Amino acid sequence: MRVTGADFLNSAPSKRPLTHTVSFAGATGIILAAVLLAAVSDCAAKPQRLICYYTNWSHARPADYAYQIEDIPGNLCTHVAYTFVGLNESTSQLVSLKPEYDEERNGFGRLRELKINFPHLKLIVSVGGWTHGGAAFSKLAGSRHTRLQFVASVVAFMEQNHLDGFEIVWLWPGAPERGGNPADKDNFYYLVKELHDEFRRVGKGWEVAIQVPVDQARIAAGYQQQWLCEAADFVHLAGYDLRGPWTGRADAHSILRARPHDQDYFYTFNIQHGVASWQRRGCRPEQIIVGLPMYARTYTLTNTTITTPGSQTVGPGEVGPVTKDPGLLGYFELCELMKDNNWTEGWDRMAEAPYVHRDGQWIGYESVESLAMKTKFIQSSGLGGVYAYTLDLDDYRGKCGEAYPLLRSLHDTLKHKDEEIDFAIFRE
Repeated sequence: MRVTGADFLNSAPSKRPLTHTVSFAGATGIILAAVLLAAVSDCAAKPQRLICYYTNWSHARPADYAYQIEDIPGNLCTHVAYTFVGLNESTSQLVSLKPEYDEERNGFGRLRELKINFPHLKLIVSVGGWTHGGAAFSKLAGSRHTRLQFVASVVAFMEQNHLDGFEIVWLWPGAPERGGNPADKDNFYYLVKELHDEFRRVGKGWEVAIQVPVDQARIAAGYQQQWLCEAADFVHLAGYDLRGPWTGRADAHSILRARPHDQDYFYTFNIQHGVASWQRRGCRPEQIIVGLPMYARTYTLTNTTITTPGSQTVGPGEVGPVTKDPGLLGYFELCELMKDNNWTEGWDRMAEAPYVHRDGQWIGYESVESLAMKTKFIQSSGLGGVYAYTLDLDDYRGKCGEAYPLLRSLHDTLKHKDEEIDFAIFRE
């Protein structure tokens, strides 16, 4: 998921006094503390998921960097999510967005074959994504007739491909700049509920998941939180792209807690507050899966001598040689860059995120240590687990050491649950 500067301007609520923000944060802290204490006794008893996201475009990278389904380390994952399929606006049917791979190169079939070597794996397919847009979802969800057409096509697809779950990634309901309208808020719930009810009628144990934001303005515009918590089996909370080059400030983009420089709109734009928000509206802790990134966000500083998180920027940083996406670096690209020791390193304690900078380039990223800290928070909160976004952005070829260092950090932390939780590390 990514956003633009216009997204923030269009979604941000009016400014409010800082004193009001601080008191609101205090109330959130009290709620979260109660949630943590209630959940921790159940945490060890409930298995936590590690959902590994596969992108059906990463196979097209050059030479050794081409990432295939067969590269998926099924031993490190409990689930694999195949992204993305899409919607056909004229028929309200599920449709392949990459037929040259999904169908001609048997992408869906190869996904199923993962279970030969990893029979424990559960397989999910995700519909939507950033480039898909929201207009097709808005049109589809607008009437019961088109919703039921879609549901029927999903059921047929699930049966044909022997899947275990289905995820809706509509970015975002109710957002006019993404083709949405105010009716999306109710219609999204109806879509999820009707899909859930049909899955139950079929009786094959399929699960419905929805990807949701931490952004309170987005939530207010497009999500009936309480109803969705009842209708969906799992809520996948996007804990990444919470900042980026579109904000004009250099920062981490996966932020655990609010920091002093997070003012007004941004004060609640973090994982801790997002989890509390969805739980307050009725989601069970084990229902929430937090998404964590395998990639970095990059910036070009306005002033090369001002390098703290929140420093002004003029735009994204230099593009990666493989990903070639302004403002983004795969971890496999970043770790190669950092073999040159001329970077200055820093750590944002409240965000639980590292950053590096040199010569006006500033990079906020995730490390083995930062992901372990965020995963411990997820464990201590009794949440359902983590989803890794995405496999093909980790150091999957082991260019900098053992392959999949970030995914292994998530896996190992979930596997070795601490008997005693140090709540001090989560205090503001």
